[in-house]
Formats: sequence, structure tokens, C-alpha cells
Amino acid sequence: MNEKSSARIRKEKAAYLFLMPPGFIMKRIIGLIIVISILMSVLSACSGGEGDGGTTSKPDGSSADTTTGSAGLITADVDPIDPALEALDYENKTFVILSRGSAEQNDKDFWAENELWVDELTNDPVSDAVYNRNAFVCETLGLKEIKNEVAGATAITEKVGVMVNSGDQTYDLVAASIYYGSPMITQGLMYNLRSNDIDTYLNPENPWWAQYWISQADMGDRLYCITGAPALSLTRLMFVMYYNKDLGQKLKLENLYEVVEEGRWTIDYLSELIPSLYLSLNGDDVRDSEDQYGLAINHYENADMFWSSFDMSMITKDEDGWFEMDNSQKERISVAFEKVYSLIHENVGTYDTGDTSGFDIARDMFASGTVLLAALHLKYAESQQFRNMQDEYGIIPGPKLDETQKDYYTYAHDQYSVFMIPITVADPEMSGAVLETMAYESYRSLQPVYYDMVLKGRYANDPESRRMLDIITTNFKMDPGWIYGALLELPCAHVFRSLIYGEEKTFASSYAKVEKKLPALLKIMKQNILKFDF
Repeated sequence: MNEKSSARIRKEKAAYLFLMPPGFIMKRIIGLIIVISILMSVLSACSGGEGDGGTTSKPDGSSADTTTGSAGLITADVDPIDPALEALDYENKTFVILSRGSAEQNDKDFWAENELWVDELTNDPVSDAVYNRNAFVCETLGLKEIKNEVAGATAITEKVGVMVNSGDQTYDLVAASIYYGSPMITQGLMYNLRSNDIDTYLNPENPWWAQYWISQADMGDRLYCITGAPALSLTRLMFVMYYNKDLGQKLKLENLYEVVEEGRWTIDYLSELIPSLYLSLNGDDVRDSEDQYGLAINHYENADMFWSSFDMSMITKDEDGWFEMDNSQKERISVAFEKVYSLIHENVGTYDTGDTSGFDIARDMFASGTVLLAALHLKYAESQQFRNMQDEYGIIPGPKLDETQKDYYTYAHDQYSVFMIPITVADPEMSGAVLETMAYESYRSLQPVYYDMVLKGRYANDPESRRMLDIITTNFKMDPGWIYGALLELPCAHVFRSLIYGEEKTFASSYAKVEKKLPALLKIMKQNILKFDF
């Protein structure tokens, strides 16, 4: 083993019951709870103050000892890190990441702001877990520090283009949204993560990576971007159904946790459950957000969640692993469209909150206790409205299309982060090693902390809620038509979301247009990738 440039420091951790993150079906939950009243640990710092132009680093560039900012650290009971990674020593190098962020909470980049870097311990459990994860990466690999430069979603593409075209080696890793980041693949700006020495240490088969997503994103045995445990934005942007358990008991409804477990949670069950729940609370006979409803949902992005929830696909792969259009599910998609259209636009128990601005309306309605179910991103559990909510709530997956469907599946909005390595990086192998180590520690210590926050501290002692969160996060599923939507002109949206948004029952003609155009777009995509094939 190589001798480290900085001394190893032991860290005492509290181990809680845990949940596997996206992409790995958990076989069991390990049942060991250690409660530690005060946890102090000294860490080799891997952070600093904010620099110019969005670059973040310590003002003097030095390392420093720190203590954990929270009284206890929830960790997953996983195998020790790969000894090959522990043996590495990058001799006090600085590792630079280009990622996205925003100070505006309604901007989706806001939800990626602190997933890769925070500058200090603050006693916020999630932020402190990010800080300590980065310290672990630096200590394990012998790095001096991790720097993070932040840019907007579209600005990242511009920065990387300039960097590659000039031969610049500034950034060792890029974290972009899948929608705005994927075009960089066909522009020849990114390495194939399965080659170029990156795969010496980066192993996409490990459980801290989103396995099903990778199986769909991979094409011709080439993988240009990856997501999983380090991407808090992936977990935050997963669509779920928030369930007001107290209101359900008050209305003497069946326990929806049991309905989910028994495989009966379907779109038909939902559609039949909610009509009787509508009640005018203010007596004005006008249907508005001040009344009681069974479901609050918007008619735009919310529609996307059913694509994965109903286990639908538009793209499959040929024998060589390249994409081709899949017409075998045309009828299934047509049936699904009719059911979702009816749920949102025709069901008296549904309150349609409008377009994307309606997310906050659904949040406020649910937090006030006047709606049984709200279709929202998992990130809304972080809101003050939910944290201050008096009623006890649960979280359940989106419904299945019917009971013959084997599993529940989860969709994430296409602004979650993916990790990519530009072709001009100085050391591709190092980039792979840092990314793998970051993923491992995110899986072990960051995600369990985030799940505990989502469940309002009930992660360790509420097995029912843990089980629901397990179903949601392990069964994350994306069709290639969504993963590479920016390159393929959003084919799935054209036959689903766009029609529901426009209240247009023109599925057949819309599908025919996609059917005519998509094969050519897939062919062009393949040609562009093979043209560069880095």
C-alpha cells in the first residue's frame, strides 16, 4: 500500500437500519442500531471558502482538521471500500468539478447546489454528510482538496465546449443535468466511461450506481454518463405520492401502505378512490384549492411520472446494443394515456394545479391537510411546509397500470445530475477513482441521512415507511427516450405529457408522427457517437 501524504484519522459512526439507494434491490434490512449521544471526529478537510467566478476552495489552499457537525451520523452497513482505491495516493493534488447550482429555490439547479460540495459544517445533517463524504474521498485518495465551480445548466455545456476545443484541462469531472448534459456526448466532448483507463477503478456494476438506468443509458457497450448515489438531485427529483395518513384514517379509508404491499395500487384503484373525497370546505360551490380533494396533481410534468410508473417503453436495443424504436407497447401507451387524461381532467376527486407552477399549490394543499394524495418530487419533504405539517404523512410510489404489472417503478424529472469526464482531463484514471470513491461514501453515509430527513427522523424506527421508500428508490426506471430526450426531440413527451397539457385526445396521430421521425433520429445519434467514439 502506498504511504499517504496525510495521516489517516479514525471516524466513529452510528449505524442505523438502512435502505439501499437507487439501482440495487435490497434483499434485507440489516438490523443494528447504535445510539451515540455525542459524536466527534477529526477529519482531514477537503473544502474551503468561496472563490471568484463560482470556484470554491479554501482561501489559503491548506488542509484543516474538523469535527462533525451533527450529533450522530447514520451510515449503511456495507463492505469496506475496495483496497485498490485505498492504496492510491494522488500526492496532494487538487480535484476540480464543474457542476450546476442556483440560489433560486424554484430553479431546478437549486436542488443540485449542495450535492457535491459544501464549504463548512453547519449542523445540517445532509450538508454535513456531504462535507464529511468529501473529506473521506480526500483522505482515502491522498487529495489535497476538492474544488467545485458552479454554473447554470446551459452554461456548463458552453464551458466544456470551450475547454475541450482549447485543450484545457481545468475540470476533472463534470456534473450536468441529463437533459442539458447529454448533447455533449454526440458533440464528442466526453469519454466513454467503460474505457480510457477510467474503468480501472470506476465500476458501474456496483450498487452505488443506478443499475437499471445504466442498462438503459448504455449503447453499443458505451457509457458516456452515469448517475447514482452521489447525485442527491436524482433522489430529490423522483416523483412520489405523498399520502396523508391521518386524513385517510379520519375518512375511514383503506391503509394505502397495505394496498401497495398487496399489489393492488393501480391507476384504476386511485381513480375509483378519490371521487367521493371531494368536499367544498368554504361553501361557495366553486372548485378551488381551498376545498378537500383526493388528489392534487399538475397536468404537465406530473404526467411524466406515469411513463415509468406504468412500465412503458418506446425504445429498445438491437443485438449489438444500439437503440431502435419499440412499437410493441403502442397499445399499452394508448391505454395509459386515456387513464391519466381522465384522472387529471375528468375526475371530480382531482384538483389540477396547472402547469409546473402548480407544484407549490399541491405542496400547500397537502401541508394544510385538505388533500389525501399529492403527486410531487421527493424534494418537497425538505420544505418548511412539510416539516411543520401537523398531520402524519407517508410516501408511496406511483400506481401501476394494472395488477398484472409485476413491480412499481419510479420516474425522476430529467434535471437530475449525471457525471461525465471530458476528453481533455489530465488523468482519466484519477477521475474514475475519485468518482467511484465519492459514490461509495455517498451510498454508505449520505443517502441514509437524506432518507432519515425525508421521513422526519422516522428512518430508524418506522419499517413501513422505510419499505415504501425502498420500493421508490430501488425501482428507479427511465426509458432511453427520456434519458436522451434532448437528442431525440422528447418522443415520449410528445405522445403523453404534451397531449395532457394541451387537453388533446389525439394520441394516434401524435404517435404516428413520432413513429415516422424517431428511427432517423436514433440513426443520427449512433452515427455521431461512432464519429467520435472516445
